[in-house]
Amino acid sequence: MNAPTPRLVREPAADHLSAVPPVETQPLAAQMDVPLSMWFSRIAESWRLILAMTVLALLLGGLYAFVATPVYEAQSLIQILDNQLSSKDRDSLGELASIFDRSGTAAAEIELLRSDLVVGQAVSRLHLDIEVQPHYFPLIGAALARHVPAGELAPPRFGLSQYAWGGEQVVISALDLPPRLMREGVVLVAQGGEAYSLVTKGGQLVLNGRAGTTATAQSGGDTVTVRVDTLVARPGTQFGVTRVSLEHATSELQSHLTVAEKAKQSGMIGVSLHGNDAARTALILNTITEQYVKQNIDSRSGEAEHTLAFLEQQLPQLRAELEDAEEKYNRFRNENGSVDLSEESRLLLQQVVDDKTKLVDLQQQRDEMIQRFTPKHPAVAALDAQMGTLRQQMADLSARVEKMPDTEQNALRLMRDVRVDTQLYTNLLNNAQQLRVVKAGQVGSVRVVDHASTPEYPVRPNRSVILLFSALLGVLVGVGIALCRKMVFGGVEHSKEIEHVIGVPVYAVVPRSPAQLKIYEAMKRGTRAQHVLAGCAAHDVAIEGIRNLRTAMQFGLLAASNNIVAITGPRNKVGKSFVSVNFAAVLALGGKRTVIVDGDMRRGDIHEYLNIRRRPGLSDVIAGADLDSALVRNVLPGLDALPQGTVPPNPSELLMSERFRSLLDELSARYDVVLIDTPPVLAVTDAALIARRAGATLLVCRHGRDALSGIGETVRRLRHGGIAVKGVVLTDVPRGPFGYGSNFPTYAADAVELH
Repeated sequence: MNAPTPRLVREPAADHLSAVPPVETQPLAAQMDVPLSMWFSRIAESWRLILAMTVLALLLGGLYAFVATPVYEAQSLIQILDNQLSSKDRDSLGELASIFDRSGTAAAEIELLRSDLVVGQAVSRLHLDIEVQPHYFPLIGAALARHVPAGELAPPRFGLSQYAWGGEQVVISALDLPPRLMREGVVLVAQGGEAYSLVTKGGQLVLNGRAGTTATAQSGGDTVTVRVDTLVARPGTQFGVTRVSLEHATSELQSHLTVAEKAKQSGMIGVSLHGNDAARTALILNTITEQYVKQNIDSRSGEAEHTLAFLEQQLPQLRAELEDAEEKYNRFRNENGSVDLSEESRLLLQQVVDDKTKLVDLQQQRDEMIQRFTPKHPAVAALDAQMGTLRQQMADLSARVEKMPDTEQNALRLMRDVRVDTQLYTNLLNNAQQLRVVKAGQVGSVRVVDHASTPEYPVRPNRSVILLFSALLGVLVGVGIALCRKMVFGGVEHSKEIEHVIGVPVYAVVPRSPAQLKIYEAMKRGTRAQHVLAGCAAHDVAIEGIRNLRTAMQFGLLAASNNIVAITGPRNKVGKSFVSVNFAAVLALGGKRTVIVDGDMRRGDIHEYLNIRRRPGLSDVIAGADLDSALVRNVLPGLDALPQGTVPPNPSELLMSERFRSLLDELSARYDVVLIDTPPVLAVTDAALIARRAGATLLVCRHGRDALSGIGETVRRLRHGGIAVKGVVLTDVPRGPFGYGSNFPTYAADAVELH
C-alpha cells in the first residue's frame, strides 16, 4: 500500500452554489459541428460495414450485368453525291439535265432516311411487325440462353422443357389473326421436327402446321393464317407470337434509329441502330440503307420516266405538224415555182425560225414542269418571262415580214414552219433517245460507303463500368449507413466529440474489460462474493483507466470546495456503479481513507459489488439511524461503505433534508474522499440534489450507447441546478485499430490540460 498522503484542505459542505461557476456547454444544434477528423475516424471504424456493402453491391452489379439484356449498335455510312451526269450527257440533254443534277441537302436526306416510306419498307420486307418472343425461364433464362454457342440447341434445365434455353430459331413470314387474337397474342408450341401448334394464351388450339408451308384454320368464325419459314426448337418449347400494326412497328424501329451528319456540310451521314440481337440489328440496318438508296434511284428514275413519257406523247403531234408544213410548202412551190429570197429575207427567216424553236421548246418545258409545280413557282415564272421576251421579238419580226411582197411573205412563212417543225421534231427525238440512254445508267444521288457489320460487343451494359459504379455505390452506401447510424442511433465514440460539442473535459477512458464481463455474469447468477475488479485484477486495462481518473482528480480536487465527489450518469447501465466502486478501491489502495456512499436509494447496487448487507444504510441514517452502525468498515483495505438502506417512499425529500447535509459534513470530516454513487440524472432529480452538496461531479458515459444529445441534456440539467460537471469518464471502450482507447487521451497530463 502506498504511503498516506496529506489530507486535502477543504471547507465544510456548505451551500456553495454561488462558488461553482457553471460549465458553458454549446447548444445541442452544434452536435453536427464535429471536426472532420472524427468523421474520417468513424468511417475507418466502420470498415467492416463498408466492405460488406461494397461486396454486396458488387454481387448485385455483377448479377445485373449478367442478366441484363445486351444492346448492340450497328453502324453504316452514307454519302450524298453531286452531279451524277457527265458533261457529255449534260450537253446532250440540255435543259433536261436538271432532272438528274438535283442533289438533296443533308437535312432533307436525314429526314428521308428516317421517314415512314424508307423504314416502313424495311419493316415490311423483314416482317418486323410480327414479333416472336421465346418463353424464357424467369430472371436468368434469357441470360443463360445468350451464352449458348451459335448453332447449338441447349437441353432443357431442371426438366422444364416448356422454356427456351438457347439456340432456338423461329421465323414467321406471314401471320393473319382476327382482332381478338391480335390483341391477346398467341403461343407457338414446337411439336418436334418441323411441326408446331398455335394455341391461345388460354391453351385453346388454333391450328397445327409445319414449317415451310402456309397453315390456315377457322377460329371463332374468323380465318387464321400463318406461315413459319424456320423452326428450330425442342418439342414443347413455347414462343409468344404477336402482330402489331405496321405503323407501330415502324415507329418502334424509328425510335432506335439514329441519323446524323458526320460533319457540317460534309455530305456524309452516319446511321446507327440499336437492338438486342447483333446479327439481326445489322441486317435491319442494311435493309434500311438499301431501301433508302433504292427509293433514291426510283425517285430519280421516276422523274426521268415521267419526262420521257411526256416527250413520247409530244412526238406524234410534232411529226404530224411537220408533215403538214412540208405538204403546204411543196404545194406552194408547185403553184409558184421557186422563190429566190434576198439576203435580208434569209436572215429574217433564220431569226424567226430560231425564236419560234426556242419558244416551242420553252413551252414544252413549261408543260412538263407545270405538272409538278404551281404557276407561281420560281422555275415556272422564269420560263414565263423568257417566253414573254421571245413573243415580243417574234412580234417585231412579224411586223418586218408584213412589209415584204405577198409572195415572199407566203414563202417565208411556209419555209419557217417547215424549218421550225423539223428542228423541234429532231430535238425532241434526240432528247428522248438521250433520256433513255442516261436513264438506263442512272445510279442515284446517294451511295452506301460502309455497310453495317455484325457488332461483336454490346454497347450496353458496360460490365466494367457497372462493376466500378457498383463498388463506388457500395462504398458510398456503406459510408452513408455508418454515418447515419452514428448520428441517429449511435452514441459518442470520441472524447473530442464530448469536449468540442459539450464543452466538458474527458478525465479518463475505461477500456472494455473481459475480466469485468465475467464479473457481471457472476453477479447475474447471484454469486456471493466481492465483485471489485480492482481487487481481483489490479493490472487490468480498465483499472489503468481508473488510475488515470485518480491522477486527474488528485489535482482536480485541490480547487474543490470539499472532498465529496458525486458520480452520476445520463441513464442507467452506463457503468456508473462500476466506476464508483473501482474508483473508491483505487483511491483506498492509494492510501486515501475513502468511503463510498450508495446515493441511489431506489435501485442502488453497491452492496452487490462489495458483497455487503443492503441495510441499514443511507436512507436509514438520514431518517435518524446511527451512522457508525450503518457503515460497513474495511470492505477493502482503507475503504468503508454506506449502502443504500431501506427503500424509502420519498428519496428526494430525504436528500433535501438538513440531516442529509449534516451527514455529508460528518463523512467529509472523517474521510479523505467521499464518493457518492448517484441515480441517473435524466431519470430522477436525486442526482442533482446530491451533486449540489459535492465539491466535484463526474459524469459517466458509455461508449457507443450515450448520444451527444443525452449527454448535453444531462449537463444542461445539472448546470441549471448550479452544478459544474468536473469531467467525463467514458466507459466500455472497445479495442480500436491501434489498441484500447486509441481514439482517446488516457493520461493524467491530458486531463490536467483539459481542466
